[in-house]
Amino acid sequence: MLSVALRLFIFCLFHPCIQGPQVPVNTEVLAQMIQYFDEKLQPGGNNQYSVLIRVPYQHCTDRFSLDSVFNTNEIKTAFNYFKTNRGRRLYEVTKDSVSLTATKPSLDPTSSSEEDDHAEYILIYSRDDANTPSPLQKILDMINDDQCVVLYTYNSPCITKCINDEDDSILHGLSNWKNTQTTGIKAFVFQKIWPKDSTGLAEDQKEQFTKINDLVPLYRCVKNNNQMQCYKCGTAGSLMLLPDCVS
Repeated sequence: MLSVALRLFIFCLFHPCIQGPQVPVNTEVLAQMIQYFDEKLQPGGNNQYSVLIRVPYQHCTDRFSLDSVFNTNEIKTAFNYFKTNRGRRLYEVTKDSVSLTATKPSLDPTSSSEEDDHAEYILIYSRDDANTPSPLQKILDMINDDQCVVLYTYNSPCITKCINDEDDSILHGLSNWKNTQTTGIKAFVFQKIWPKDSTGLAEDQKEQFTKINDLVPLYRCVKNNNQMQCYKCGTAGSLMLLPDCVS
């Protein structure tokens, strides 16, 4: 059996060696991924949802395509059920070398309409108990060098709760992601700026979004003329974010 070091050497002879934390996702390929999510899982209109996916790194650098992976009628039906059924708040599937979890915000059991936990929060933290790993932790527990992990949220994380609230902040979970996945590719992606939490001031958004970007590379994907385009928002540690990411 080949040693780990020898397998890594052979791998790097034929592929771009992706060791180290600074490898970026290809934004054109990322656009293919987010377009796929919107087509297969977006629950109508501007409704919020989030997706966490783990794929071989080629799906983040060369071409994103899951048509040959998620091609069973069972998975197609489950995708459509998540997309169209309000009661289906979470769907998890692992097939071959791909793991995907899609979530909607959880519903407050005391209300027929109010949302409780936000979608991206459900992906990052366990909702049941400390002994049950979250979808993100499940992926981090099985991570290896040639993987790409992307967390996509249709609406940006809310500033008051998801970023700044000490108890509900997603930053603790993103810090764990940063420290655990030290190789391969990772990306935190959003499409819309959540209007209920925005002051409309780019400076306020920049201040908050840099907190995410300092932990996990932050990207924004938007549709222009029905074509998805993605942008890398900035460099970790820098207060400068691309204007397209904050307005």
